[in-house]
Amino acid sequence: MQRALYHFFDENDIIYGVDILKSDRKYKCYCGKGVAFDQAASYILEHTDVGAPEDLKVAVVSDRAVSGYYYNRFENQFIERGVKPVLIPLQNIDTGKRLSVVDEIVKYLSDFGFGPCDWLVALGGGGILDAAGFAAYVLDSGISFMAVPTTLNAMVEGSVTSRARLNVSGHKDELSVPFEPDIVLADPTFLETVPAKIKTNGYAPIIRYAILDEPSLILDLESPTDLREYLGRVYESRQRIERSDSRLLTLGDELANAIESYFRFMNYTEGEALALSLLSCVDGRRAEALKKIYRVLGLPVKLTGVSEKMIYKTLKERIVKEGKKDIILVDLLNSDKGRWVVRTLSSEEALSILQSRLRMIVGEEDK
Repeated sequence: MQRALYHFFDENDIIYGVDILKSDRKYKCYCGKGVAFDQAASYILEHTDVGAPEDLKVAVVSDRAVSGYYYNRFENQFIERGVKPVLIPLQNIDTGKRLSVVDEIVKYLSDFGFGPCDWLVALGGGGILDAAGFAAYVLDSGISFMAVPTTLNAMVEGSVTSRARLNVSGHKDELSVPFEPDIVLADPTFLETVPAKIKTNGYAPIIRYAILDEPSLILDLESPTDLREYLGRVYESRQRIERSDSRLLTLGDELANAIESYFRFMNYTEGEALALSLLSCVDGRRAEALKKIYRVLGLPVKLTGVSEKMIYKTLKERIVKEGKKDIILVDLLNSDKGRWVVRTLSSEEALSILQSRLRMIVGEEDK
C-alpha cells in the first residue's frame, strides 16, 4: 500500500483542524471545514494499491444540485494529483432512493471495470449515501467507499448509520444492507448552501437525541458556534443511547414512516415527518415547549392535508403487512420522570398508542 504518495495522517492519526468524531462503527468520521476539498484525494491515494495515480479509477455519485455547486472544486484536488474522477449524476434522489438507482450506479462501475483497488465516493445527502453505500456493498468485485455527507441530516444520521436503506413502491426503507464506508468526511462548508427546507431535515434526529438523552443539544441546534464540537456532542449522545438500547433510536419512526408513505415522500421531508411524530410522543407540557422551538426552526407543528383516518389506515396496513404478533414501541414509562423504555406490545395495543399520538398532531380541520 503506497502510503508515501500523499500524507494525510501523522503518526497519531491527527489532522490539524479536523476532529475524529466518536462512534462505535468500524470506520472513522473526520469533521473539519474544508476537509472534503483538501483531504479526500490525499486519503484515497494513500489507501490504494494502484501503482500510479493515473491508473486509479474514482467515481463520484452525486445529485445535480450538489454537483452543480461543488463538483468542480471537489474534482480539482484529484486532477492536481493526476487522477481524473468521473461523475455519476442522479436525479430526484429524495423520492427515488430505489433499486433502479443502485442498478444505474452498479452498471456504470461494471461497464468501466471498477474493482477493489478503485474508489466510489458518495457526495450528497442521505439518499446519495444510501444509494452509493448499497451499490458499494453489492458490487461483486468489491470497491473502496468514501462517504462525503453534504447535509446536516446526512452528517448526523447517515454518517454513523449501520445500514444503507432503499424505498420500495412507496414504502420507506424496505431493503437494507450493511453501510460500510472506509472513511467519512463531514465538512461544514456544505451547510452554507443547503436550502432551508433541506437544512431543517437534519434537525429531527438531533431533537430525538435531545428527547432521549441530552436536552442541551436543542439549545445550539439552529446556529451552533462550533459545528465540529457540536457534532461531536451529537455523536456522543447517539453513542450513549445505542449502548443503553439501540431500539430507543426508533422513537417516532412508526408515524413518521406512515406520513412519508402516504404522501409518497412528497409533501413532508423525512425530517419534517419525524419532527411531527416526535412531537406526538411527549407529554403536553413538553409538547408546548417543543412547538415554540419548532416554530423558530421552521418545522411544522401540525399535520395537514390528510385526515387522521387515512394516516391511521396507512399505519395499520404497514403493521399488518409485517405480520408480527408483538410490536416493539418506544414509550414513556413514567411521564413525571421522563424515562423512555422499549415496550413489547400486541399490534392492537401498539395501534391504540399510535392513534393517540396521531390525534395530537393532526390539524383540527383534518380530524
